[in-house]
Amino acid sequence: MTPSARDQRHGTLYMLAIIVIWGAFLPVGKSALAVIDPYWLTALRFGTAACAFLIMLLVREGRSALRFDGQGMKISLFGTLGFAGFGICLFEGLRLTRPETSAMILALGPILTALFQWWQSGRRPNNFTLAAIALALTGELLVITAGDMSRLFSGDALGNGLVFLATLFWLAYTLGGQQFPNWSPIRYSALSCAPGTIAIAIVLCIATASGHSRPPHVAQLFDIWPQLAFIILCVSIFGILFWNLAVAKIGPLSAGLFANFVPVVTYLIALAQGRTPEPLELAGAAIVVIALVANNRQQRRKTTPG
Repeated sequence: MTPSARDQRHGTLYMLAIIVIWGAFLPVGKSALAVIDPYWLTALRFGTAACAFLIMLLVREGRSALRFDGQGMKISLFGTLGFAGFGICLFEGLRLTRPETSAMILALGPILTALFQWWQSGRRPNNFTLAAIALALTGELLVITAGDMSRLFSGDALGNGLVFLATLFWLAYTLGGQQFPNWSPIRYSALSCAPGTIAIAIVLCIATASGHSRPPHVAQLFDIWPQLAFIILCVSIFGILFWNLAVAKIGPLSAGLFANFVPVVTYLIALAQGRTPEPLELAGAAIVVIALVANNRQQRRKTTPG
């Protein structure tokens, strides 16, 4: 179903907030991983988020909304993929590679979404959407590589592979929300995050028992409290809620196209930390902006009468 002009506006606002939050997430997460391992960091962020989502759901929709309505197995699967699978693989991969490279890999989401929906429905995305995706990814390649394609594969190959796996898990979670059309975004967030957190706890226990993970000291957590506050509150609560709201308003494909701008924000943070921009990198940023604006205007034309 084509989103209305109002939904398009609201979805755009949610995605603008997400671009800023997610763009800063990877550099901040990389900093936190110097102190706390991926398993404990994932448990802290999504354990807190699950509690917040459940409280929001109870206050807004009442006790009846806390029921799974016979969808317990399905929502648990999507929650496990979207929170345990995505969270752990992303942090394990980020620990081995650069934030800019990770952001570029995560930006493959819209292409994977378009291919999945094409395979599922047999309906090919329109040429404009495909061209916008291709243009945005071309711009990102220039932003990240500045014409030197070897930069795309810098860092540990295993790390890049884990980030790509995380991208697949998040894609499954995002598309999974389409299977609960009668649920609000808050309900999908809460009832998927809760079982996802249980799955994280199980993996955490196994990793800790095997010596692969170690619990952080309280003093260490105090040392990185600003990073933890940003990751838990901004990324894990508002970021996920805004994402599910945006997907509900404008659909997973358009939301994924907006997310193409996230690597540019990540890259700009790297510049602020001392990197010097190259002409091709600046050209790539401009290309991404043009692709996003063009697609957004095209979507608006579709929903504006006359």
